[in-house]
Amino acid sequence: MSETIEIHNARRLDGTPTAVTFRDGRILAGGTPDRRIDAGGRVLLPGLCESHLHLFPGGVTLDQLCLLGIDNAEDASAALIAYRKGHEGEPLLGTWSANYEILGPGTRPDRHALDRIVPDQPLLMLAVDLHTAWANTAALTAAGLMAHVPEVVNAEVVLGPDGKPNGELREGNAMRLVSRLSVTGGREGICMAGEEPENVTPAQRAADKAALRRALDTCAAFGITTAVNMDGNLYQADLLTEMAMADELPIRVSLPMRIVGGHSDARVAELIEAACRPPVGMLSFGRIKMFMDGVFDTWTALRTDDYPGRPGFRSHPLFEPARFADICTRADAKGLNIQVHCVGDGAVRATLDGYAAARAANGARDARHRIEHIDMLHPDDLPRIVDLGVVASMQPVHPPGSSGLPLEPTVSIMGRNRWKDAFPWKALRDAGVPLAFGTDWPTAPLSPFNAIHSTLSRQPWAADVPDQRIPFEAVFAAYTEGGAYPLFAETERGRLDPGMAADMTLLDGNPRDLAQSADACRAVLTICAGRIVHEAS
Repeated sequence: MSETIEIHNARRLDGTPTAVTFRDGRILAGGTPDRRIDAGGRVLLPGLCESHLHLFPGGVTLDQLCLLGIDNAEDASAALIAYRKGHEGEPLLGTWSANYEILGPGTRPDRHALDRIVPDQPLLMLAVDLHTAWANTAALTAAGLMAHVPEVVNAEVVLGPDGKPNGELREGNAMRLVSRLSVTGGREGICMAGEEPENVTPAQRAADKAALRRALDTCAAFGITTAVNMDGNLYQADLLTEMAMADELPIRVSLPMRIVGGHSDARVAELIEAACRPPVGMLSFGRIKMFMDGVFDTWTALRTDDYPGRPGFRSHPLFEPARFADICTRADAKGLNIQVHCVGDGAVRATLDGYAAARAANGARDARHRIEHIDMLHPDDLPRIVDLGVVASMQPVHPPGSSGLPLEPTVSIMGRNRWKDAFPWKALRDAGVPLAFGTDWPTAPLSPFNAIHSTLSRQPWAADVPDQRIPFEAVFAAYTEGGAYPLFAETERGRLDPGMAADMTLLDGNPRDLAQSADACRAVLTICAGRIVHEAS
């Protein structure tokens, strides 16, 4: 028989004393509790919604070396050499979150630099944005790339002056040529690409479930009660469905189906149909995900103007306009929610064109389609975002200069004249665009407190660049009710009101101190659907 629990002696975000009673996964208006939890005067929040992350890759990276924040060859070498000890037998040393200038200002890694650190064991170093990786010669040789470089779609195996791979692998189809050597077989990357892994053994399947569970437990430890995954395929859907049916999901998971430009009509139809699956326990569907472009650091972000120093070059969309509009129209007709990766302002514009085509074909509805990232926005497209009712799903950890990211080379590749249009949180909010915040983990640390710190402490890159910070309360709203809104869950989650789901996070520390330090707060109690899923010692 379920018990009635009361959390008392708590405070809301504004400091107001509060007590919350819940039973059977719902917040009650009152009642006599069977059990009382003393909050000790701490802040009680609605459960946090991480609106953009990659669970499978994130779970895998928990066992790998994080290189975030390293900015010189000496520290990079020390970290890699230390990590290698105890991992000598692995077929591929896996590392992640490396900045593009990890070996020093003005540098870019290549196989020769990596060979000087790890000469005889295959090594793959993932960039902080997961759109680039660098491999040493041993890894390139083991993958067969030193003998033959195959053609890759929407990707590049960068060649050096000698005509051989220089170690830089741009975008997933190139990176997976090497990542498949790893102990996971690169299945996490295959799933991110929306493809299906082949010949998966029962042991590998169990290992993949374990990686997902580690990722979800890590979310719970940060106070996250809803994880909005941003890559999905039939394999992940099956894994998570099995876990949901076995009551093995500690928090809520929303899974999309990833559609790419090269998919056949039959594959698109299959994925749209899969996205229409009904919820299973803590798992929900209802979404598709696409990519319209890449990132600035590889000149693959699609922009409306030329790249600095590259006259006539603005990169290329990952979908032909007619194809993209057709997929949007088909998904929208099924009542699905669409989200598209758009880093450059040209990608934002192309995506809005697709959403407008879907509305014209199917009629207006409360679709809440999303645009992910919006690293750059042309001012002319802000009114279109408002008119189409689009949600801006943004990651406060992404602006260069935040969360361990250097300014260069990104800000120079963006161009000085476009800094005013970069990461426009305040401009979007002031126009009435709903904001949903996340981290894009594992491209950045998962901690929502680090992300909130990055939001509150962001500084303009120059005196003439607008300050795009938003108010303290709005930042937390983007991590709670703002995350629930695009999931059509705002009547269920995001507030501590009677009748709402009992998803709650109890914080140790003063949230207002997050403006000064990312370590000012931590989650000491996480409750999802009325169950305690994390309790700090």
